Amino acid sequence: MSKSEKSKDNSLKLSVLEVTQSPAAAFAAALLGDFGASVTVLECAGGSRIRSLGGDKVRQVWWPILARNKRSVAVDFSLAESLKLIDSLVSQVDVIFVDDSDIGKVVFDSALRCRSNALVTRVFQPGSDRPLDWIGSTSSQYAGLATGVVGLTGYSNQPPIQAEFPLADSTSGMMAATLALFELRRARIAGESPKNIEIGAHETLQRMNEWQVIAASVQGAAEPRNGNRFPMNWNVGNIFITRDKKLLTVSAATPSVADRLMRMVGGETLSTDPRFATPQARRENMDALDKAIGDWIQARDADDVMRQVAANDVVVGPLYDAQDLLNDAHIKARGDIVWMKDSRGKDFPMPAPLPHIESMPGAVKSLGPFPGEGQDEVLLQFGFKREHIDKFKDIGVLWA
Repeated sequence: MSKSEKSKDNSLKLSVLEVTQSPAAAFAAALLGDFGASVTVLECAGGSRIRSLGGDKVRQVWWPILARNKRSVAVDFSLAESLKLIDSLVSQVDVIFVDDSDIGKVVFDSALRCRSNALVTRVFQPGSDRPLDWIGSTSSQYAGLATGVVGLTGYSNQPPIQAEFPLADSTSGMMAATLALFELRRARIAGESPKNIEIGAHETLQRMNEWQVIAASVQGAAEPRNGNRFPMNWNVGNIFITRDKKLLTVSAATPSVADRLMRMVGGETLSTDPRFATPQARRENMDALDKAIGDWIQARDADDVMRQVAANDVVVGPLYDAQDLLNDAHIKARGDIVWMKDSRGKDFPMPAPLPHIESMPGAVKSLGPFPGEGQDEVLLQFGFKREHIDKFKDIGVLWA
C-alpha cells in the first residue's frame, strides 16, 4: 500500500486478541472490530462457551453478531504445546481482552511471562477480585444485580424486573473498549508501554447510576421501585396506552414542559389545579395526575396524540419494539440496521456499527466465525510457517 493510500485509510489499525467465556470482553473487542481493528478470538477447541448461551433460536443470532468481523483460532489449552502458540500471539498484538475464566487466566499469565507490550484489559465478574465470596457466585448473571439498577425496576409491591438483554455486560464492554483506547493514547504520548486495565462487569452501570447513591445518602434509605415513573417521582413521566393499543411514553422533566402537558390534557383547569401547580404538589398527587393524562391518551389513537403533542411542544414518544425498529423509516435512513446473509443465504439484520463516524466509518464484513475459521490466515500473518501450523494440527493443539 502506498503512502497516499495509507493516508486515506482511517480505520482503527489495531491487532486485538479476545480470550473470554463471557459477553463483556467479547463486546469490547466487537466494538473495535466494527471500526477496522483486526480481532482474533482465541477459543477452546470446539468453540467458546459464549456460542452456547440461550436456546437454539438465540444461538442462531447471538454469536454471528457478537463475533462479527472476527477470526477464530481454536486451541486445546490443556496441551503444554499450546503455550508456544499462545505466547507468540500475545507477544505480537496491541490489545488483549480477557475475562477471569480459565482460558483468560492462561493468556493473562502468558502476557506477564512474555513481558508483552500488549495492553491487557481484563473484565471480571463481581466477587472474583475479592478474597471472600461476595454474593454467592461470580457468574455473569449477577453483574447486573450488583449495580443497584435492577433494584429500581418494577413496581413497589412486586419483585424487580431483569432486563432481557445483557445490559451490564454491554455497558462494561463499552467502557473497557473506551478505557483501552484512552490508555493506548496515554502510553503513546508518554512514550512508554501501556499499563494493564481491570474493570468489573458491574462498575459501569454503578457509575451511570450515580444519582441513586446520592439520593440514598440524603434520604437515609434507597429510593424504592417506582414503576414506569421518573426516579424519585418529582417529574411527570410514565407510559400510557392509546385507544388503538399503542404505547406512548410521556416525559415532562421541567416545569414549563409539565405546564404545557397539563394544558394540552386538561386546559386551564388542570394546569392551575393546586394539586399539580408545583413539583412538590405533583409528587404528592402523582396518581391523580397520571390518571388524567392516561384517560386523555386512552381516548385517542396514537397518531392523533402525536399530532397534538407536536402542536403543543410536549415530549411524548412511542415505545419501539424490535419489529418497529426494522420498519422505521428514520432508522432505515440513518443506516442504523444492516442486513447480511447468514450461512444459509437467509437475510440477517443486526445493529450497524454505531455511532456513525464520518472520518472512520464502521462496517460489518463478516458474521461470527466457526471454531478455527480463518486460523491459518491469522497464524501466517503472525509469522508462523505452514509446516508449524500443520504440526500444531497434527498434535491436536489446533482445531483442525
